[in-house]
Amino acid sequence: MSHINESRKLGHFGTNFKNHAIIVGWNSFGRTVTDQLLQANKQVAVITLDKNNIEHIRDAYPASQVFALYADYYAMEHLQKANIKEASIVFVNLDDDTEKLVYFLNLKKAYNNLNCIVSLDNADLKQTFLAAGVTYALSKNEIASKLLASYMFEPDVAKFNEEIIAVAETDDLYDIKEYRVTKSNPYVGMYYEKVFYDLKRACNAVLVGIVKCNNQERVLLKNPEGNVTVDEGDYLLLLVNGYSEKKLNKLFRVKEGLI
Repeated sequence: MSHINESRKLGHFGTNFKNHAIIVGWNSFGRTVTDQLLQANKQVAVITLDKNNIEHIRDAYPASQVFALYADYYAMEHLQKANIKEASIVFVNLDDDTEKLVYFLNLKKAYNNLNCIVSLDNADLKQTFLAAGVTYALSKNEIASKLLASYMFEPDVAKFNEEIIAVAETDDLYDIKEYRVTKSNPYVGMYYEKVFYDLKRACNAVLVGIVKCNNQERVLLKNPEGNVTVDEGDYLLLLVNGYSEKKLNKLFRVKEGLI
């Protein structure tokens, strides 16, 4: 019985999470990302090589929201315990950029059509990762340097940018959210400009862009001009606070994020 309990504690019985995020590797940065994902009501599966991390993760987060797995994540079959085939995205959170690239290539061989994101120490490697098939490659230093420079000459803009890229923790804070346009969305077939004014009036939400999806290619139109229509399968990007979000959820009948 004690062996069974230990296996369950270490995550060896797996999880039934779906449309969740998987974090491969655990450190302080991974914890910060997890905190943000939970604020957005996203379930997270964490895979770690360090057995000591399991206890810390289980103490810090509810099991209903965060699944912790102690396993050798270099053995790709072990990722099935994190239900990787039904995950929405995988964050490769390893220490070295070269290690991340090699790991992603092996991951891609084992599990095709995964959305994968990496955070890079060396911004020069961004195009290499994208060419290899990584969905999103971000440079910590590049983002931090842009924000720092903005604080130097436009501090109010920088402060606002810092707020909207984070998940709003209270109803009066703002962030940018995206919503998929489903068949039941009341704005299907309407012009972007009309939707812009209507959402501002009805929900105090500011429509800042729209994403058109064609053959798995995502095209972002930022504040477009002309006769752009809102079609089923598009994504609407909106600047909202907590009060606006509640109205949008009721109006769109869909939660934020990729679905």
